[in-house]
Amino acid sequence: EKVSIPATKAFITLEGSGPDVTVVQWGDTAQTLGPNGRPLGTFNSATFAVNSPYFLARNITFQ
Repeated sequence: EKVSIPATKAFITLEGSGPDVTVVQWGDTAQTLGPNGRPLGTFNSATFAVNSPYFLARNITFQ
């Protein structure tokens, strides 16, 4: 599932169990077709989007 953290949610910390153990991934690319049949593009293909101030991620891998 894709994750998006908006700018209105400040001071969020994600703590994983280790970069080899906790992995967040999704299969979209810029060329993946969206619901409208057109490519998603780079902006809309993100697996994990953070617009929040003071975001911190530890011991986690994003693919």
